[in-house]
Amino acid sequence: MRGGDRPKAAHVEFSDVSVMPRSMWEPWLVFRKPIDGRVQDNLRKWGAGGFRRISAERPFGDVIASAPTRAAERALAQHPSLKPQAFLRQLVRGVLPLGKGIVLDPFAGSGSTLAACEAVGYASVGVERDRKYFDLAVEAIPKLSKLAMKAD
Repeated sequence: MRGGDRPKAAHVEFSDVSVMPRSMWEPWLVFRKPIDGRVQDNLRKWGAGGFRRISAERPFGDVIASAPTRAAERALAQHPSLKPQAFLRQLVRGVLPLGKGIVLDPFAGSGSTLAACEAVGYASVGVERDRKYFDLAVEAIPKLSKLAMKAD
């Protein structure tokens, strides 16, 4: 249920009114096979079963701070749902707990997740059925992956 920012055709008259709350968060899901036995056994055997910590002091959290995608990124990859590199780099770094493996993006779009993988040194595979966005991703991935991010 996404509403407009202001009443349609009356945004000047009702400039301080929103039609409904504007979405400020986006849920993400991480899918994985069920743990077989103990987490440490799965980490040893498969390299999976947990999330890579942010640092020795900070665990991987269930909320990742984000901000709107920067204009510099949107200029490189004009896709309607482009996600910010700062957010995606945190996410992809966390999903491979030992820093080994391959990230799969089954809906690659402009390739922003694949660019984040490249930026943090992870292998990745993307699938995109729309030829327009596939071509965009081929061009955008190397450029997005080289963007500098501010440190925490």
